[in-house]
Amino acid sequence: MNWSEKIQVKKGTVGETIVIKKLEERGYIVYAPITESAHAFDFLAIKDKKIFKIAEIKSKARLNKFEATGINIRNFNEYLYIYENQNIDVILFFVDEHPKEERIYCQNLSELIKPKTIKGIDFPNTKIVSGIILFSLSDMQEVCKLTEAEIYELKKYSSRNYEYK
Repeated sequence: MNWSEKIQVKKGTVGETIVIKKLEERGYIVYAPITESAHAFDFLAIKDKKIFKIAEIKSKARLNKFEATGINIRNFNEYLYIYENQNIDVILFFVDEHPKEERIYCQNLSELIKPKTIKGIDFPNTKIVSGIILFSLSDMQEVCKLTEAEIYELKKYSSRNYEYK
């Protein structure tokens, strides 16, 4: 693991900690993998023993030039397989310290895969950034605003080598 990957792991842990707290505040019980090796998803969140969600947390800022965020296409295909074959929706959380956002937003994969055109751009989109599938920010539901301390902690581990625009 190189330096950049180690920084991203720490940033990811910060984002996961924030989201777990928010889920617990909303009455969810959060289960995490205990195996140290690669795992299929970050968490399983269950509410009232009736609502089951696979939670995947991405601690990353939105794109600068487009009102969109995204994930690695390989990860997307893994989550899609889980959703289609296990009938459990995957909810993608984005912990976003970008100055235009500074919030946590999320959406169910079942909603994100529905094709749509927003401001002349087709979503989901795999053509704008190589290897990434993009989702419109207008599809996202706000979870909460980030606190100044949370923003500071996320930026401390950011691997971006430029300021946000």
